[in-house]
Amino acid sequence: MDKLKDFEYTMDSCNHCGQCKWILAPKMKGWDFAEICPIHQRYGFDAYSGQGLLSIAKEILTGKLQYGDGLEELLYTCTCCGACDVNCKNVRDMEVLDTILALRDDCAKNGELPKAHRETARRIAGTHNIYGLPHGERFAWMPKDYEDDGNADTALFIGCAAAYKNSDTALAAVKILRAGGVKFRLLREDERCCGASLWRTGQTEAAAELIERNIETFRRLGIKTVITACAECFGAFRSGYPRFARTEFETKHITEVAAELISSGRIAPKAFREPLMVTYHDPCMLGRLSEPYVPWNGIIRPFGLHEPPKTWRRGENGVYDAPRRVLGAIPGVELTEMTRNYEDSFCCGAGGGATEANPDFAARTAGERRREAMSTGAEAIVSCCPFCRQSLEGAGDNPMPYLDLTVLLADSL
Repeated sequence: MDKLKDFEYTMDSCNHCGQCKWILAPKMKGWDFAEICPIHQRYGFDAYSGQGLLSIAKEILTGKLQYGDGLEELLYTCTCCGACDVNCKNVRDMEVLDTILALRDDCAKNGELPKAHRETARRIAGTHNIYGLPHGERFAWMPKDYEDDGNADTALFIGCAAAYKNSDTALAAVKILRAGGVKFRLLREDERCCGASLWRTGQTEAAAELIERNIETFRRLGIKTVITACAECFGAFRSGYPRFARTEFETKHITEVAAELISSGRIAPKAFREPLMVTYHDPCMLGRLSEPYVPWNGIIRPFGLHEPPKTWRRGENGVYDAPRRVLGAIPGVELTEMTRNYEDSFCCGAGGGATEANPDFAARTAGERRREAMSTGAEAIVSCCPFCRQSLEGAGDNPMPYLDLTVLLADSL
């Protein structure tokens, strides 16, 4: 992982334009749903924004500010959703999110990591999952008579959330792949947490160890392709792992595979039980944060000229089309879009460890997203991330149901 000093150019280049707080003006449909930064939308102070965190990073770097007195609480309120980063890059190329992640790494190394995140790391080390539940129960959802393709070079990576909290998503993913004739295997006792909860909270040493272990497992088992039904795992494999080690496997989300199976005619969704109007929520780690991370090492010249040229992640190349194609292929389902969608999707509130460190804020952010979903006139909100599901299902008192896209598709087969 890059260190805080590596992002001094970004800190010095911020001109406090505020674009990190809002979606671009041409995309606005009014004052409501125009803000893009969850923490600024909630607290209003500049410190709670991309530009504010850059200023804090600079003050920490120069020794003018010290950790303590609640500063770490502020840092870990951020969901690390990357919306500030994407919108900033519409103005100039800077690494706002990576600076925030480096600031968290620095905070953790200074012994100021919130207790909730230390507990998550302890659970992962002890039981290989974020919940501290027995490792032997990770595949308890699997039918006893289930047999997969033990020699397949494609693995279905279940992930902690789907394995322990949303087993219907895991079963649905299995059903879709088997219906489409995809040869795959489950890692069973070899599967561990993907490590997203570690590297996104600044616990880089623990993350590096876990990531190296998972990469070695894939290599040892001859895994060439990893399919996941969890957006968090997907984003970790695509944009997190390359920060620590070289990856030799391809990562696909279940919606990408499903879209391919539908277009090739290998699966054919049947008519839905009744017409349904839905709106789709783009998970951060499946959307803007899933762009492959390309390490860069070079010199920054005047006016921000990077030598050698740098590959910038602008959020445009996330997985947006596949989930919508799947929804469009289910007869009777109609999609209506929210204002903040695609790379400008508003975070559900569960990302970056916010749920653990600041659950009230996370719940409020989820409530704001559901309010936007209801404004579309949709009957249900659909997404394909177990963490978004856990966040959005319990947000507020409104009756709008949440539907998991993987389960929705499996039920139509």
